[in-house]
Amino acid sequence: MNAGSLSSALQSFLLSSRDAAVIEDGEIIFDLRSAKYSISGERDKCLLHLWSAERNVVRRVVDLELKNDVLRLAVLRLGQEHPSKLEICRERDRRTPSARKAVRSVYQSRLRRALERHFPDFKLSPLSCAMDLERSFSPVYARGLLRKWQKQLCVLGVNQDETQASVDAALTFGILWLQSCREKQGAKSVIEGLMLILPSQRSGLARERMRCLDPDAAKW
Repeated sequence: MNAGSLSSALQSFLLSSRDAAVIEDGEIIFDLRSAKYSISGERDKCLLHLWSAERNVVRRVVDLELKNDVLRLAVLRLGQEHPSKLEICRERDRRTPSARKAVRSVYQSRLRRALERHFPDFKLSPLSCAMDLERSFSPVYARGLLRKWQKQLCVLGVNQDETQASVDAALTFGILWLQSCREKQGAKSVIEGLMLILPSQRSGLARERMRCLDPDAAKW
């Protein structure tokens, strides 16, 4: 395919895939619900430019194939002589339900151990990743409470294997969890605030949202 045909096919797919994920080297590098893109087909080259708050990449597209709602691209990186693969998937998370559940269960256990290690004076309630449609709680997030006497902290964590959109939305779901806990506890105890546990390299947008609410909130 020439550069013009590649550009047209790529543009057509992306226009109908606004919730898609971009995968390279087995990692989701962009979630198109929040990331931006541009396509250039000039000078016999089809260039795909993708950017977000976390990264900025340009790939030269030399071939493409559409199969099962996945657009497989053969791309060249800057200075690269041989093409590598980049995939754009309409379905952001291609793991099976059982695989997602297994990863979240492992993360839940690791999060519990980390909290017990770093907060030895607090008692940790059982963590949960259960879906609760009534309260808009997603199984993506592990939720719990840290308690010391009559004071408590809500905890919400998300593991590094979830989509970037899930990491970015952690503050929204954390606030929902905080509100639910305060309503449930009532005057029994004081819930002082919310602790978010985020993947360190992918938490930029969530931290910026926290700073908008409280300049000191994202220091930890």
